[in-house]
Amino acid sequence: MIEQQKQNLKKAGRYASVAAVMLILSVLQNTPGWFPSFFGAKAFLLIPAVISASIFEKDIGGIFFGLFAGALWDISASGSDYYAIFLVTVGFVCGSLLNNIMRPNILTNLLLSAVWVAVFCAGHWIFRYVFGGLDNAVHTLLTYYLPSFIWTVALSPVIFLIIFAIENAFSLDASVHNGVRRNELPK
Repeated sequence: MIEQQKQNLKKAGRYASVAAVMLILSVLQNTPGWFPSFFGAKAFLLIPAVISASIFEKDIGGIFFGLFAGALWDISASGSDYYAIFLVTVGFVCGSLLNNIMRPNILTNLLLSAVWVAVFCAGHWIFRYVFGGLDNAVHTLLTYYLPSFIWTVALSPVIFLIIFAIENAFSLDASVHNGVRRNELPK
């Protein structure tokens, strides 16, 4: 019974730590001037954060972290629930892939980040500039969305390492190895 309470406390601490990182990344991403830009483009930090959390927490955890990060992003963006829906989808798909097909590592994170950031940038550009009828669609794609893609994917390993450090800070990693202590894992 006491061991179960310790496990629950560690799990709650891990979730709170990852949520705090997402909150900090949301503030950095959504507050103008608080995070450096890359050729005038901004990094979409919450996408790789949800992917990194989904890698360790699998599908259900990915859904909840996607919902949390999407809600944070939607609070700062006016008028839509697009980000919450997108990040819940990202969390579920990435968590499901890691639960069934892929292994949790930095290369997997980089691959998934590249795919989902490309989907986000392309979808956002298509709906805003192509379907929205805004001028200079190709120019905006090349000068804003492409550098944003590059900047975000370049930062995704750093975000992964932060989430990985949080996961390793807890001696029991119940989300990935089902109750096996880190020092008992096969080499």
